[in-house]
Amino acid sequence: MDSTTDLIVAPATAPQPSARSIVRFAGDGLSGVLCHLFLSADGSPLQLPDLQQPAQMIDVVFHPESLGSVWGELPVAMLFWPGPAGPLGSAVAEVQLPGSAPLQAAFVQEACRLGARLARGGEFSLRSFLAGKIDLLQAEAVVAVVDARTPQELSQALDRMAGGIGRSVEVLREYLLDLVADIEAAIDFADDLAPDAVPVPDTTQDAITPKIQHVCRQLDSVTHQLAGRDSGGRGGLPRVVLAGAPNIGKSSLFNHLVGRNAALVENSVGTTRDWIAGELYDTSGIVSCLLVDLAGIGGLSETGDCLMGEREVGVKADRVAREEIQRADVIVACHDADAEPAVSMAGQTTAECIHVVTRVDQQQAENKSVSSKECILTSVKSGVGIDQLRQRILEKVSSLNRATPATIRLRAGITSARESLVQAEKSMTGCDGLPPDEALLAVLLRHAIDALGEVTGAVVGTDILDRVFSRHCIGK
Repeated sequence: MDSTTDLIVAPATAPQPSARSIVRFAGDGLSGVLCHLFLSADGSPLQLPDLQQPAQMIDVVFHPESLGSVWGELPVAMLFWPGPAGPLGSAVAEVQLPGSAPLQAAFVQEACRLGARLARGGEFSLRSFLAGKIDLLQAEAVVAVVDARTPQELSQALDRMAGGIGRSVEVLREYLLDLVADIEAAIDFADDLAPDAVPVPDTTQDAITPKIQHVCRQLDSVTHQLAGRDSGGRGGLPRVVLAGAPNIGKSSLFNHLVGRNAALVENSVGTTRDWIAGELYDTSGIVSCLLVDLAGIGGLSETGDCLMGEREVGVKADRVAREEIQRADVIVACHDADAEPAVSMAGQTTAECIHVVTRVDQQQAENKSVSSKECILTSVKSGVGIDQLRQRILEKVSSLNRATPATIRLRAGITSARESLVQAEKSMTGCDGLPPDEALLAVLLRHAIDALGEVTGAVVGTDILDRVFSRHCIGK
């Protein structure tokens, strides 16, 4: 593992057109490098707040002996945390540059020339975790925030970053630590009968059992919350995409399933250029998944007569559609009734696939035979197969195993802790008329404490840290 005090730097925003781009610094020697990079906005030497001061937004310009010699005195804003109160437990700076990919790259390169090194993926989050600013569940939520593609996904990921479940587990862990402290104090001072003896906590069955049962109930409540989290998987609702060739009725099918005219419907190739999403509800009125209508795949042939600009748009739409297929949890593969229905999605995705034949009413009107054992035959005009398709989608979504690594580890930790608590409660009854074994009780409770500690990161091995933070991108 790299040193946690090295001076590291990395872009915190993607190198693409925007109003601002942010570069993040942390580590030993930060103040010296910043003074080489910047002057105060009035041209005087840079003055940074001391450890006793709160975070400050500072207006600066590039130092003429550094980037200023090439880029001039560009106005730059810098958010600076002077010490332990910051998000990483040490001095941190976030430099807000004008949105320019070349400028961002030049700035990072200059920082490295002055002694910083490029941060590795997840290194900022790792330092925040090691400083006790976030727990492992919040660290994994950072990945979900970065990966979020819809407002729903971002909202759920930000909620996870707020640390609700992680804080609940840590509160229960602290509660058990206090309980073990009382039990061990009773063991240590049981024979101390002097008048000024330390008061011995009550460790009788009537006193301890309700406390253990209280923790078990709270863990059951957390488990119930996890069930709701699993339905959101990577930070949002399960994604079900409608995929297929252009102009075969995908958008009409989408509108019918979501119950509104959300997608434009025209009888021409290329009407849908980008994906559009709508919520699909189950029979109880609860949002079950996000239904996504994609642009048709393979809409422009290599030898077509379309204009160059139109071809470029079509190529981009095709690429976006294929990217969404890769992100899908369930694919509704749509086939035209007068074409071969068994178009395969093999090699494009590992998601569950439902094959659908669209617009079967047109073929029936032309007295053409349409049948398939593997496909659901649908017609928006007549309503044939729509309810069957909706039910099939809901069945596929309900069977998904979308638990994140954080959720899997959290559930395993809670299960292990609860099993130890059940054994601890049983140990309070004693056997053969003997009093409860307080030492065994303390050991079992400590097993539960360790299990919960592995969830929040209070007790954790380097193998788990590697698995969690290796999935973060650079700058996070």
